[in-house]
Amino acid sequence: MIEHKFFINLAKDIHRAEKFIQTDFIRWRATPREEVSEELNKKMISYYNYPKKSHLGRCGCFQSHINLLEHIVNNKLNNVLIVEDDAVQVDSIPADYPKDSLIYLGGFLHNKQMTNNKKVLLESADGINNLPDDYRILMTLSYIIPTWEVADDILKKIKLLKRYRAIDILLGNLDIKKSYIYPACFEEEGVQSTINKKSKKSNKYYEWVKN
Repeated sequence: MIEHKFFINLAKDIHRAEKFIQTDFIRWRATPREEVSEELNKKMISYYNYPKKSHLGRCGCFQSHINLLEHIVNNKLNNVLIVEDDAVQVDSIPADYPKDSLIYLGGFLHNKQMTNNKKVLLESADGINNLPDDYRILMTLSYIIPTWEVADDILKKIKLLKRYRAIDILLGNLDIKKSYIYPACFEEEGVQSTINKKSKKSNKYYEWVKN
């Protein structure tokens, strides 16, 4: 059962935080572009034509999730729900879930190979599903860290890397167990991304659909 709930939010995005008022979510301060270190800037991989502003936004998003994972480890927190501030809850969260897995509650399914944009043909059962190795879930819209040891394992594997990618891609690349709850408990609100412009959003069926 979930014991701790965090939403990641930039200080300037006050309007995004409004829906969390009078809930049991705790605001986690997101890292803005201006605070991205030069080391992270250089280690993060982006295409050569990716705008600098978007690249730094990607770095800030990465750092925000890393900082929260470190907080979980340092304080030995278990049963932690993490959502980004554009997540909207559309279904209840199961009380039981794997304790040795990163558990997605939202985002969209994609083939493991990022260049393979063919439609994902994966049948999901209602409830907990193991994520097959051939697929990944993009976006860090909402996920559960069941134990602080899972967070610690994720951090150790990330810190061994010489270069970084966007946090959702990187998590999909890590050799860790991954599960997802179907239908998703959270879907994307549809507000404009703080990293780059987009015309699609994730829905409760882990699809990438038009806004």
